[in-house]
Amino acid sequence: MTPTKIRVGIVGAGLIAPIHAAGFQELPDQVEVVAVCDTNRENAENLATMFDAKIYSDYQALIDDPQVDLVDLLLPHHLHYAAAMAVIEARKHLLLEKPVAVTYQQSLEIYAAAQKAGIHFGVAENTRFIRAYLEAEKIIRSGKLGGINLVRTFLPANERMRLSSDDFWGKQAACGGGTLIDSGPHTFYLLKWLFGEIQELAAFTSQLYHVDSEVEDNADVRGRLVCGADFLSSFTFTAEVPHSERLEVYGTTGSLIVDQLVNPPVKFYAEPVDFDGSPVEGVDYDPMGWHYFSIVEEVKDFVRTVSAGLPPTVDPLDCCYAIKVIEKAYESVRNGNVLLQV
Repeated sequence: MTPTKIRVGIVGAGLIAPIHAAGFQELPDQVEVVAVCDTNRENAENLATMFDAKIYSDYQALIDDPQVDLVDLLLPHHLHYAAAMAVIEARKHLLLEKPVAVTYQQSLEIYAAAQKAGIHFGVAENTRFIRAYLEAEKIIRSGKLGGINLVRTFLPANERMRLSSDDFWGKQAACGGGTLIDSGPHTFYLLKWLFGEIQELAAFTSQLYHVDSEVEDNADVRGRLVCGADFLSSFTFTAEVPHSERLEVYGTTGSLIVDQLVNPPVKFYAEPVDFDGSPVEGVDYDPMGWHYFSIVEEVKDFVRTVSAGLPPTVDPLDCCYAIKVIEKAYESVRNGNVLLQV
């Protein structure tokens, strides 16, 4: 007998897990969390108490649990590939936290295996559910900006404490890199979604925090999009500001600026002397909540598409493409910041 609710097992009870849990809680008629796994018993217990769920310390045991229909993988980057393939082999639905994997090849293998197994596979990419970007998309698609000349993005965060104290954060083998592979998936998904593929790029990185950290904490990637616009994407783990995101789009007939720390968060500028700009309606100023609620919505969207048998809103191949771009960026850095075709 097919269960009336999708039964979820959450693997990884760390920082992001409670927000995923909140997403599942908002759909009580469609989904229930029945199992939680983490090597840290206290973290697993804290999350499991939200649902009266079973607790596991071994993710394979959770995957093998016949009561679990869908696995939500929230693991360190280097564990994504093996754990995702185990879920797919068990023919359970899979929601996988970004980045898909630490290499483009592994990302494609996960996608191909999921397709072959016929399971529902989604990547937890919240960018598609950020209201500011949804409103920006409407303006870009309307042609109000004219031809796009330049796109700039900036993802500031402060990860100083985690880089020096976390068991895996800041470790090359565990993360596959630093701010580029952690924040880059969001930006390069955003660029792909709103503007299309990248034609060429060059990348630059630096490391300011050296205590117990092995990875870059600042990075710039610049180049040209296939649509003809230039782009510049900056990332940092060293900013003494709240977590935020910024997008600037400069067109031939107008420009658009999105900044989650500014009120209003989205403004349209019609011409060079339009000093005030026009606030874009439909986006509330919520510097503490925009990120949280976008993750809740990403989880809810995946559950709904599984229930309806529809493709997820976020195409996993676009998330794999983001890993391809990140690989090219690291290759550019290793080779002296050279310009590379993507």
